[in-house]
Amino acid sequence: MPPERDAIIGPWPEMARTRLYFVTDLHGSSKCFRKFINAGPIYKADVMILGGDIAGKAIQSIVRGPNGTWTCSFVGTSYTISTEAELVELEKLIADHGYYPYRAEPGELEAREADGTLDGLFLSLMIERLTGWLNLADERLRPSGKPLFFMLGNDDPVELADLLNKAPWGTHDEGKVVWLDDEHEMISWGYSNITPWKSHREMTEEQLLTAMDEMAGGLSRPERAVLNVHVPPYGIQLDEAPKLDENRRVQAVLGQVQFAAVGSTAVRDFELAQQPLLGLHGHIHESSGIRRLGRTVVINPGSDYSTGALNGALVTLDKDKVSAHQLVRG
Repeated sequence: MPPERDAIIGPWPEMARTRLYFVTDLHGSSKCFRKFINAGPIYKADVMILGGDIAGKAIQSIVRGPNGTWTCSFVGTSYTISTEAELVELEKLIADHGYYPYRAEPGELEAREADGTLDGLFLSLMIERLTGWLNLADERLRPSGKPLFFMLGNDDPVELADLLNKAPWGTHDEGKVVWLDDEHEMISWGYSNITPWKSHREMTEEQLLTAMDEMAGGLSRPERAVLNVHVPPYGIQLDEAPKLDENRRVQAVLGQVQFAAVGSTAVRDFELAQQPLLGLHGHIHESSGIRRLGRTVVINPGSDYSTGALNGALVTLDKDKVSAHQLVRG
């Protein structure tokens, strides 16, 4: 069984050092999730942490054609297939890129959009995939008892939270103080600051700071804590995304895409004021890196989920310090 709430209030068994393996922003990529589950033991991680934005962004239809054929246009390639084996292989390819394959009748998705049932289908496909992921985590991690923590991000529908709460293995950590070992606690929050995209879970900077302050009030050792917040701090080169105009079009000068800081001032102010040992962040896929805010080591591993490549971070915690950190990719 996963750790119950009362169980995670108390410390884990004593460890001289603890190695964390952190990844984020998988956006529905089944290939990246399989890599995450398999890589934790390979990296000899003591604790595995999955940051927010676990759901994919779109449905990819595979449309029934004549004479038992199916057609699909995906990432620049047109497919016409006629066997179940080919169909299953195409569905796996689509899922590995983070999309949701759906076998549709001609005009079905357009009709669903018109009658208002497309969003319900989208959510059901998210639930089906996330259920499979959580069962895989149970199968692979339970035998070794390896702790796993996860949460939603700003792009994830709130309806997925109940699935995380009922996961057969692992702890839904958002809004909680959890112990990573006998010395280090972690607080987690998956909401972002306000974006141009009007995503599922956004907050003002004031609301973000209030949420973090409330969680920090439950820490017994703030100076040894880990802050796992989806949005990175503003202005330290871990939050640079393509600059958009008022119509959300990417801005370029002489063919070069322009970038701007879009992180959270609340997260920056919190980390500077509280100085946790470690800040784990994601949200901005293009800005992987490791920086410092005072004594706090701040990490965004970035994301390249659409190619099936998995970006992550390995961090070793000693009692009062981060003794080692590196970005990993596979």
